[in-house]
Amino acid sequence: MLFPTFLELAASGWNGARVAEELRRIQPHTGMLLTVDRYDNLLRSGRISRGKAWLAGMLDVKPILSFDADGKVVPIERIRGRENVEARVLALLDQRLTPRPKVVRFGVAHADAPEAAQRIQAALVERYHPRDCLVSLATGVLGTHVGPGAWGVFYQIEDDAPTPKRGPHTE
Repeated sequence: MLFPTFLELAASGWNGARVAEELRRIQPHTGMLLTVDRYDNLLRSGRISRGKAWLAGMLDVKPILSFDADGKVVPIERIRGRENVEARVLALLDQRLTPRPKVVRFGVAHADAPEAAQRIQAALVERYHPRDCLVSLATGVLGTHVGPGAWGVFYQIEDDAPTPKRGPHTE
């Protein structure tokens, strides 16, 4: 979610050092919740054992992943049933975004899951009235790791973000 902010600041005439400083300042106010639909790709990449993949597939368990303090992707919950994942991700997001931010920006990335992405986008717009709520296909690299049916919500709280100034007097 930092990239749209980078583009806005750069287009407004901010110099590189000031843009970098601002991105470092807002980075702690960003986050992600991601889920996968199938375990094939996680198994192939060595992120999960064959036994766990088999058992989770048989029980229809879907992981919800996020970043830890070091920026590593880690499981935070496991939910039974595809139909329960969307509601749980939105509930976790509500917890993370309480109190409600005044200005928030969302991105929804998916790997061949456009219907889920559209439902999540609609729910986010209805609940938060965000500055932006972008939907995009996951990059090839991410798609390779998570596989078809995966999707994630990325957010950036911008309550204290400065308004970029345009013109030659911008530092």
